[in-house]
Amino acid sequence: MPIPSLNRTFRSFQRLRQIVNVFAKHGFGHIIAQMNLGRYAPRRWRLFRFRQFDADEPITPLSVPERLRLAFEELGPTFIKLAQILSTRPDLISAIVGQEEALDWIQEFKKLQSQAQPFPLAEVRTIVESDLRQPLDQVFGSFDPAPFAAASIAQVHTATLRTGERVIVKVQRPHIAEVINADLNLLNGLAKRLEKYVVETRLYKPTELVREFARSIRREIDFTMEAANTDYFHRSISENKNVKIPKVYWEFTNRRVLTLERIDGLPIDAVQKLDELGLDRERIAETLVDFFFKQIFIDGFFHSDPHPGNLLVLEDGRLGLVDFGMVGRISGEMLDSICSWFIGVINRDVDRIIKTYIRMGILGDTTNTAALKLEMTDFLDRYFNMPLSRIRIGTLLEEVIDASLRYQVHFPPAFLMLGKTVVTIEAVVMNLNENFDLLAFSQPYITRLVMQQFEPERWAKQMYGTVEDFAEMAAALPLQLHQILQKLQKGNLKLELDHTNLDRLTGVFDRVSNRVSFSLIIAALIIGSSILLQDVSLWEYKSILGLMGYLTAGIFGVGLVISILRSGRF
Repeated sequence: MPIPSLNRTFRSFQRLRQIVNVFAKHGFGHIIAQMNLGRYAPRRWRLFRFRQFDADEPITPLSVPERLRLAFEELGPTFIKLAQILSTRPDLISAIVGQEEALDWIQEFKKLQSQAQPFPLAEVRTIVESDLRQPLDQVFGSFDPAPFAAASIAQVHTATLRTGERVIVKVQRPHIAEVINADLNLLNGLAKRLEKYVVETRLYKPTELVREFARSIRREIDFTMEAANTDYFHRSISENKNVKIPKVYWEFTNRRVLTLERIDGLPIDAVQKLDELGLDRERIAETLVDFFFKQIFIDGFFHSDPHPGNLLVLEDGRLGLVDFGMVGRISGEMLDSICSWFIGVINRDVDRIIKTYIRMGILGDTTNTAALKLEMTDFLDRYFNMPLSRIRIGTLLEEVIDASLRYQVHFPPAFLMLGKTVVTIEAVVMNLNENFDLLAFSQPYITRLVMQQFEPERWAKQMYGTVEDFAEMAAALPLQLHQILQKLQKGNLKLELDHTNLDRLTGVFDRVSNRVSFSLIIAALIIGSSILLQDVSLWEYKSILGLMGYLTAGIFGVGLVISILRSGRF
């Protein structure tokens, strides 16, 4: 094996030990034991594992969400990002810990921030010059050595190009991509172990969750993805005079370096300063809502992290948006479903909501649709019996989603990301103008969505797609039937059966049979030695063999007892 491979293997082993140790320290030893990872834990845990890994024995006075948050924080960027993504998946957390406790978990995960200590200018220079293949001084006329923001993945510096444009430069931390990729490989292995040894977790598909997380974080550490998103939005608002999105300087952008036009403005939640400048807050709110509704319901591509830090108000009253690392994409079919669902919510059409769930295939196998309809009807009637100006769309959507989650409706991630975005936008808008009627402002978009359902061109496109699918199926069916009949005639037709939990049961039987066999060997040694020691003097060869048999049986017996104690099962 090459030396670099040996080094990677050793580093992976060390990192796995660190992960196991951190989770053990924060009181998750029982899960480590279930996953058969106890050999990577500290010696004191391995020696007394049957006591220390008792799940009912509290390790610290902190709650489980607090302890998990502390463990993620200690393990660094990959796990912090994982927790941040989990905080946007209430469906998954609710399914695991229950609807009532899910809020506590989400609140704890939201406390995890990506702030970190800045890294030295010398390393910044090395990365920039390596990726851009030019000396730093030849790219930038000035470069502020002190970053104005430092996170776990990158830090940001202000600079000016040699042509005079004011820019910001986002530089990735040294070796962070290697660290994250190594952690992702370990997470994938841990997820597989969870599914194999902790049967209850299979329902939540940990390996799929890790794959989804890996796609997300790998996009985030490739700055060309963020640059492409920013460039798309920059071009899409070229005719919108009320919104400003930074220009991407592609010649100074790479996977680890991102150079953007610098936008100076006030955070959108600095209400007092906006008033001091005489800016129209209601107009800013209208611009914000109009821009996001167009992104969501027309383009199907939207900025999914619109917190106040990413929304700026320029001196001339324009709205500025930054940080396009997190975006939501909605396919045409998904957009149709979301629009249908949204129309159903606004029109109090519960049947339409349920039909949308059925078409999307997201209803759980045990969902009680009658009870779900009744609950939705109750709170939709309660909402729409109050004055329209008092209705909060974000809160309404949250309640519909929460009710659906309680009845095992499995929303796609894009759906939940959209709900979170609408809730965040509404909070920002209400801070700007507490009397803003978001529902009334959304009426033109709702009308447009309704009209889209009946456009002749849309119906023709759907019919063409259906006919094309049937034609492809009809063309392929004769050949497929011919292949099946040929295999049946030759006796080569095979059916594959996928067993569930049989490998775990086989492992249990193996351990039991091994221990029984070992016990029989020990018993045979004791009995044989006893026979040899009958009626012989101490120094005859039979007595020596007998004593050796006793000694061997004793060693084997102690080993068997230790093995049983370490397993935690008596």
